[in-house]
Amino acid sequence: MLIQHIDGMELEKEKPNTSEDFFNRSEVTYEWNGKTQTFHLLYVRYFEEKLQEELTQHEFWKEFLSFYKITEIAALTALLKDSAYLKRKRSYINSYDEFRELFNQPNEELLRSHLNTIKQITK
Repeated sequence: MLIQHIDGMELEKEKPNTSEDFFNRSEVTYEWNGKTQTFHLLYVRYFEEKLQEELTQHEFWKEFLSFYKITEIAALTALLKDSAYLKRKRSYINSYDEFRELFNQPNEELLRSHLNTIKQITK
């Protein structure tokens, strides 16, 4: 898998009666088996705020969170954690425990390799 781009954004209300402003979307564009695909991960914004406190206690995550936001790397961690996400274009996580699990015991070497490659591309 060749990671081409990662991004994250806070959604904003398009209409006054919608709830988009409570959600974040993370996306990763990658090449897999010769095809370029984009995966979108939607989750409740509060999950990121809560997880930020936990992750900054770990040296591994502290290194990356100084350069990336959780919003930018959430979709990538999902792809690396569970190959089932490779078969999807988008996914929604509505449980904090499920979201937190994406960041538990990551394949540090693989994640570091992908993020360092992305750093070099964006320089």
